[in-house]
Formats: sequence, structure tokens, C-alpha cells
Amino acid sequence: MFSCDPETVHEFSLFMLSKFGKLIPRNAVNDSQKLSVKVAGLSFPNRIGLAAGMDKACVAPYAWQGLGFGFVEVGTITNLPQEGNQKPRLFRLPSEKSLLNRMGFNNDGANAIAKVLAKLRNEQNFQIPLGINIGKSRLVDTKDTEAVIKDYLSSLNALQNYADYIAINVSSPNTPGLREWQSPEQLKELLAPIKRESHKPVFLKISPDLQRDSLDQILEVAAALNMEGIIATNTTISRQGAPSWAQGEAGGISGELLKEQSLKITEWIMQSKPKEMALISVGGISSLDDIKQRLDLGVDLVQVYSALVFEGPALISELNSALLKNLA
Repeated sequence: MFSCDPETVHEFSLFMLSKFGKLIPRNAVNDSQKLSVKVAGLSFPNRIGLAAGMDKACVAPYAWQGLGFGFVEVGTITNLPQEGNQKPRLFRLPSEKSLLNRMGFNNDGANAIAKVLAKLRNEQNFQIPLGINIGKSRLVDTKDTEAVIKDYLSSLNALQNYADYIAINVSSPNTPGLREWQSPEQLKELLAPIKRESHKPVFLKISPDLQRDSLDQILEVAAALNMEGIIATNTTISRQGAPSWAQGEAGGISGELLKEQSLKITEWIMQSKPKEMALISVGGISSLDDIKQRLDLGVDLVQVYSALVFEGPALISELNSALLKNLA
């Protein structure tokens, strides 16, 4: 599959998983009581989740459940449907076990995906927590504060009835101007009405490229608004360690090349966040040691994305088995 275009393979894989996902038997190890944890008032069968971006429209929920994930985060979903950036927009960095993407929130829009999620919830066979990640529609002017807030709230109201938690994405590098909404003034303007209107836990997904003072200001805003948690981190615009051909390519990098920055941000958050605020760590997680390192820092949950591409679909059950043996 690595000889084919990455996005074509991704779409084909999702298609196959959507067709045959219900046939994947769930290994009992993934539901061991010893692995279960309660975070933000939600019960998770294990700590390993699927990060946003892999299954934007929730087309293969039963496959992720069967493969052993303790929770799934779909999206990023925008209020308005959009095609995303021009192709090619997804690249593999095999030697670095990393991915570079500039997808640009390609999705069918909140109302269309809400219908998919309503059907899933009516079937009642999907039994692991579902997070829904929402972002800004590209057509909405980043400088128009009122329009941006209205755009996020429209997505929230269309989707939150089907979510166990909501993730607010203001950190993707692939939507022009979006990261400006991580400034404390704009972030408070955005998050305050979202918190008022949400009846589900709200997590904020942040960038790995923040400086310490900016991160501390973000945490102050999140704490003041009683946000339930932080997701750290999104992809990085750093090209440190990337091959020469990738230096001039736009987009964000995930996988092994993100690990160091994600860990640094995680350490900073654990030093500053309120005790009751949960933390989901994502970025370069592919082994038991990676997970143990995050859990030792005090992280509540972890998410995986790029490692699935390089390690294969058996990874999650293998990681949960290793965690169980480590506990023993």
C-alpha cells in the first residue's frame, strides 16, 4: 500500500472498514476492568483513543471499536461542507514514521454528519465513548469574531446530542488564521458561549508550537471557564528532523517527529493545569513505553493516529495487552 497515493489508500481503507467493521471481533483484553478509567465524568474501557482526522465523518465506528480503541474522536467537522485543500495534501515520511498533511478540514458539514451520527446512536451497538471535534468553516472570515463564534455554535448545536464529549479545534495549521484564536482574548470570546450552550464535556485541542507564556494564558482561560480538559497536541509546523523534500511543503506533521514537542507541552500543562482538568495526550505514541511515559506524567488518556499507518491495525490490542501485563 505504501507504493500508492496516501490519501487514496486512506479512503480505500476507510471504505473497507466501513463495510466489514462489524465483523472485527473485539479482543476481551481491551475491556479488562483493570484498564478502565473514568475521565471528565465519562467511563472509558481503556485509555487508548483514535485521534481526530482518521475518520472525519464517522464512517467506520464499529471497526475502531473492534480494533480495541477505548474511545474514538471523529472530525474535524465544520458547520459548512468543504472540499479542503488542493491535492496532493497527505504525505508519508516512512523513515521518520511520520505523516505530513494539509487536508484543510475536508468534510461534508455538520448537518450531513449529524444524520450519520443519529443513525449510529439509534443502532445502540456502539458502546465506547465518542468525541466530536469541531473547527471553523473556511468561508467564515477569521477576523469576524461574531461570525466565527456563530459558526462554531452552529456545529455544536447540530452535533452535541450525539457526542460524549466535544473537542474545540483552534490549532490546525491548515486553515488560514485559525491559530490566532488561541490568543487569550479571542479564545475566551469563543469558549465562553460554547461552554454555556454545551451540555457535554468540552475539551480544547491546542498546538504543539506554543511558547510557555502563551500556553499558560490558554490554561488560565480554560480554567476560568471550567473546561473539562485539554487535548495536547495538534500537528506541528516545525520541520526539525524532517527530510529535505518536506522542508518547503506546507502542512502539519504528526507521528515520531511530533513526539518531542508534544511531550514538552504535556510536561508544561501538568505543571500548570488545575488538578480536576483532564489531559488527553497525542503525538508520536506507538509503543508501551510511549504510553507509560505519558501516564507517568499524569496524563488521563492518550490518542493514536500515525502509528496505525506504520504499525498496522493490530497495534491497539497489542498495546492494551502490554499495558495489562505491565500492571500485573
